[in-house]
Amino acid sequence: MKKIGWNEISNAYVRTYDPIGEYGGWGIKFGLFGNKARGNAVNISGDLGIQLELKNGKKLLIGTQKESEAKRVLETYKINSNE
Repeated sequence: MKKIGWNEISNAYVRTYDPIGEYGGWGIKFGLFGNKARGNAVNISGDLGIQLELKNGKKLLIGTQKESEAKRVLETYKINSNE
Protein backbone atom coordinates (compact mmCIF):
# COMPACT_ATOMS: atom_id res chain seq x y z
CA MET A 1 0.00 0.00 0.00
CA LYS A 2 1.21 3.52 -0.82
CA LYS A 3 2.40 5.82 1.96
CA ILE A 4 0.49 9.06 2.43
CA GLY A 5 2.40 12.01 3.87
CA TRP A 6 0.75 14.32 6.41
CA ASN A 7 1.32 17.17 3.92
CA GLU A 8 -0.89 15.35 1.37
CA ILE A 9 -3.95 15.40 3.67
CA SER A 10 -6.37 18.30 3.34
CA ASN A 11 -8.85 17.03 5.94
CA ALA A 12 -9.18 14.13 8.38
CA TYR A 13 -11.81 13.19 10.93
CA VAL A 14 -13.29 10.21 12.74
CA ARG A 15 -16.69 9.16 11.46
CA THR A 16 -19.26 6.38 11.63
CA TYR A 17 -19.77 4.54 8.37
CA ASP A 18 -21.75 1.63 6.92
CA PRO A 19 -19.16 -0.97 5.85
CA ILE A 20 -21.62 -3.03 3.81
CA GLY A 21 -23.61 -0.15 2.33
CA GLU A 22 -20.63 2.07 1.53
CA TYR A 23 -17.91 -0.44 0.68
CA GLY A 24 -19.55 -3.85 0.25
CA GLY A 25 -18.09 -5.33 3.44
CA TRP A 26 -14.83 -5.48 5.36
CA GLY A 27 -11.26 -5.74 4.11
CA ILE A 28 -9.41 -3.64 1.56
CA LYS A 29 -12.30 -2.14 -0.38
CA PHE A 30 -13.12 0.34 -3.05
CA GLY A 31 -16.32 2.40 -3.13
CA LEU A 32 -19.35 0.12 -3.65
CA PHE A 33 -19.67 -0.71 -7.34
CA GLY A 34 -16.56 1.34 -8.03
CA ASN A 35 -18.10 4.54 -6.64
CA LYS A 36 -15.00 6.74 -6.66
CA ALA A 37 -16.73 9.50 -4.68
CA ARG A 38 -16.49 7.32 -1.55
CA GLY A 39 -12.85 6.47 -2.12
CA ASN A 40 -11.11 3.38 -0.77
CA ALA A 41 -11.32 1.74 2.63
CA VAL A 42 -9.18 -0.48 4.81
CA ASN A 43 -11.39 -1.93 7.54
CA ILE A 44 -11.46 -5.09 9.63
CA SER A 45 -14.58 -4.79 11.78
CA GLY A 46 -16.96 -2.29 13.28
CA ASP A 47 -18.30 0.97 11.91
CA LEU A 48 -15.82 3.67 13.00
CA GLY A 49 -13.04 5.01 10.84
CA ILE A 50 -10.62 7.83 10.16
CA GLN A 51 -11.73 9.55 6.95
CA LEU A 52 -8.82 11.07 5.04
CA GLU A 53 -9.48 13.59 2.28
CA LEU A 54 -6.37 14.16 0.22
CA LYS A 55 -5.33 17.32 -1.59
CA ASN A 56 -5.51 15.42 -4.90
CA GLY A 57 -9.25 14.79 -4.32
CA LYS A 58 -8.93 11.12 -3.34
CA LYS A 59 -10.41 9.69 -0.15
CA LEU A 60 -9.35 6.87 2.15
CA LEU A 61 -11.19 5.47 5.16
CA ILE A 62 -9.13 3.56 7.74
CA GLY A 63 -11.25 1.51 10.13
CA THR A 64 -10.64 1.75 13.87
CA GLN A 65 -12.24 0.58 17.09
CA LYS A 66 -10.32 3.17 19.10
CA GLU A 67 -12.23 6.39 18.55
CA SER A 68 -10.63 8.46 21.32
CA GLU A 69 -7.09 7.45 20.33
CA ALA A 70 -7.78 8.24 16.67
CA LYS A 71 -9.13 11.68 17.58
CA ARG A 72 -6.08 12.30 19.76
CA VAL A 73 -3.70 11.49 16.88
CA LEU A 74 -5.56 13.86 14.56
CA GLU A 75 -5.48 16.58 17.21
CA THR A 76 -1.74 16.02 17.74
CA TYR A 77 -1.11 16.66 14.07
CA LYS A 78 -3.71 19.46 13.97
CA ILE A 79 -5.71 17.70 11.28
CA ASN A 80 -9.34 18.38 12.06
CA SER A 81 -12.56 19.14 10.29
CA ASN A 82 -15.77 20.77 11.35
CA GLU A 83 -17.49 17.37 11.42
